[in-house]
Amino acid sequence: VAKMSAPRIGWIGTGVMGRWMAERLIRAGHNLSVNNIPRERTEPLLQLGAKFQSVQEIGQSCDVVFTMVGFPHELNELILSPSGLLKSMKSGTLLVDHTTSSPHLATIIAAEAAKVGITSVDAPVSGGDEGAKNGKLAIMVGGEKSGFERAKPLMDNYGINIRHMGKAGVGQHTKLTNQIVLAGNMIGMVEGMMYGWRAGLDVEQMIDLISTGAAGSVYFKAVAPKIAKGDHSPGFYVQHFVKDLGLALDECKRMKIVLPGLTMANQFYLSMVANGEEKLGVHALVKVLERLNNVKFGETVN
Repeated sequence: VAKMSAPRIGWIGTGVMGRWMAERLIRAGHNLSVNNIPRERTEPLLQLGAKFQSVQEIGQSCDVVFTMVGFPHELNELILSPSGLLKSMKSGTLLVDHTTSSPHLATIIAAEAAKVGITSVDAPVSGGDEGAKNGKLAIMVGGEKSGFERAKPLMDNYGINIRHMGKAGVGQHTKLTNQIVLAGNMIGMVEGMMYGWRAGLDVEQMIDLISTGAAGSVYFKAVAPKIAKGDHSPGFYVQHFVKDLGLALDECKRMKIVLPGLTMANQFYLSMVANGEEKLGVHALVKVLERLNNVKFGETVN
């Protein structure tokens, strides 16, 4: 017999990150209903005991529904369309959106949800696939404090630094701030590595030393060794970063602020998309510098 206290959980979106987050909930003993397009991406979760259900079924049967999709237009469709979650979820339920999306859309979703008695919080995450796998994500939450308090014990299964940042949309603004900082760091990182390599340094030694100093960061430690090895596999896709940088630039326009570094990073990443590299990890930015300099990072310098 199911305990009254155990909420029935729905999880929609089991991509690079969502799959691990949902898995951590299952391993903590929660019953999950899952959905993803394509359906195959839910397979590892089904093997752990999750149940595949349609979006409508999840909306009707679950007390808490988590969403984590790729793009704002998908989120809009998933939640606000005539066949969306707000049409099937019951009054008194909780919607937690982990997608990195538009702050404006988050405020619309929260307002529409409130009209039908549903609490909605925007809760984008940072920490990549490794953070998701190891339960070490940073989670920034916007929306009703009561919604945050209901979601937090569940998010504790995959998050380590979980904060209520303020009203609806503010979680998204916090994530976009994070992405702007990351974009600048990423350029500095690949430029430094290109310079060190061309100067003939032992790249591994250089990474070891620099990561302990002021230029070191959690992210540098995680991806510099991958860049050094020529491993461009995604912990975080270029195509999703391009989406995030575009959202940040939209907000800049709205707030009438100019951020030249963000604009340049956006151009660099758009050039990766133009070269068919949208499915690589964001640290593959070194490829843009390779093209600009007509070199291949790591090859012997004449």
